[in-house]
Amino acid sequence: MNHMIHPTAVVAQSAKVGSNVVIGPYTVIDEGAVIGDNTVLDTHVVIGKDTIIGKNNRIFAGTVIGRPPQILGLGDDTKTGGLMIGDNNIIREYVTIHPSMHPEENTIVGNNNLLMINVHLGHDCVLENNIVISNCTQISGHCKVEMGAWLSGMVAVHQFVTIGKWCYAAGYTGINHDIPPFVIVSGH
Repeated sequence: MNHMIHPTAVVAQSAKVGSNVVIGPYTVIDEGAVIGDNTVLDTHVVIGKDTIIGKNNRIFAGTVIGRPPQILGLGDDTKTGGLMIGDNNIIREYVTIHPSMHPEENTIVGNNNLLMINVHLGHDCVLENNIVISNCTQISGHCKVEMGAWLSGMVAVHQFVTIGKWCYAAGYTGINHDIPPFVIVSGH
């Protein structure tokens, strides 16, 4: 396998690293993680245990993916679920994505998505394909964002909300209920 791993990176022995993968300085990849072919992990990226990342992804500095969900009562021995990320995603600086809180379930990120700086994706969310999520947008747990949706900067999404396909949310919008497909929302 052809890959470039910086000497300061820490890659667990049980992690699986595909062909032509680049792992930058001070990046940490936990036990059981899978990194697909042609994926680039920048400096100071953290990939949690059993996280599966597909091929051709670009993950920028300071991103934390697959570490335990932010829920009360979670102990060091609490079993959590997984996190699966598809192919051709761009995940910019300081994005956080958490795995499912349920041991047999997954948080899912599809293909061809752009998550800009400081996006948070909570546990048990599903992102479909071709989605753009702009800077500082926060998506709480158990949400679904359907194909082609675009969330502008600093959008806040409450738990258990579905955002329909090809929706557009204006900057600073607070979303606390489902949004039907093809709708433009703006709410402060």
